[in-house]
Amino acid sequence: MARIPVLGTNSDGLDELEALKSHYNQWRQNNTNMKEPFFAVLRAFKDKELLKDLDEGALRLYLYLGFVSNNETGTSWHSIQTIAKYFGRQTRTIDFWIQKLSEAGLIYRTRHDKKSATTFLIPYTDSIINVQPVKKREFDDQELLNDLLESREQLAAVYGEIIKVYHVFHWGLDQKKNPDINASKTNFLFIITKREDGVLVGHRHHLRKSGAFAISQLHVDDVVIFESPFVYKDKPVSGIAVNHMNRLRQKDSIETLMNMMRDLAVADDEILLQHPTAIYGLIEEGLEVEEDGEEDPTETDEGGED
Repeated sequence: MARIPVLGTNSDGLDELEALKSHYNQWRQNNTNMKEPFFAVLRAFKDKELLKDLDEGALRLYLYLGFVSNNETGTSWHSIQTIAKYFGRQTRTIDFWIQKLSEAGLIYRTRHDKKSATTFLIPYTDSIINVQPVKKREFDDQELLNDLLESREQLAAVYGEIIKVYHVFHWGLDQKKNPDINASKTNFLFIITKREDGVLVGHRHHLRKSGAFAISQLHVDDVVIFESPFVYKDKPVSGIAVNHMNRLRQKDSIETLMNMMRDLAVADDEILLQHPTAIYGLIEEGLEVEEDGEEDPTETDEGGED
């Protein structure tokens, strides 16, 4: 049925409602193409009720800090006087807004050997970071894990307390996307910390010197557990081997790893022991790898690593 152009039309034949949507889309694309600076506010800002609970002035200040902060580091150096002048408010009002943002866990402000204070934007959702030991290590051994743990403990004010430590493994692929004992494996230590506001951080260190190590089961349906050679709090670290198709080193698998971190953060030994078990060790020292299992569909493995 023909539509009567009650709202009018433009030269492109669009009514005003369609023109509004088209205008926004083109404006967004233009800014993207011109690489205009922007400050991203994730939907979690609403879902976690920060949008609802923040004082109006504190919310305005948060947006201001987002716009003036370094996009890579989340840091800014605007003084309270500069901010007060922008908003036309007293400095004590800005101090109050800063206090509210600090209490909400959204910013951290310190002088730290600088003449002017530095403001840091704090992530308000879970994240995964790659970490390295303080000292360069020749081997992937207990000293490596101890180094990583010590550095995480020293940064507890930033990342929160250590709540879990895991050792994660999965096989590499051949050209047909079947698990391949000779392909590059994914093998990393995974330290999970939790802040007081409940935000989780997964600290991942790839065991690049452990290429000769593997588990004794080639085909993993979902999850297999193993006893890691690493120790945390006088107990062997729990080893988690996952299906080779998860590709946890690829950037597009970050959501999979994030969900895995959230599950592991609340998992206990009783839950983990429900899974099949395997042995982790050196292949060249006689570790027998069981190769029974069905093959995966034939495709070419593509994609980079993070």
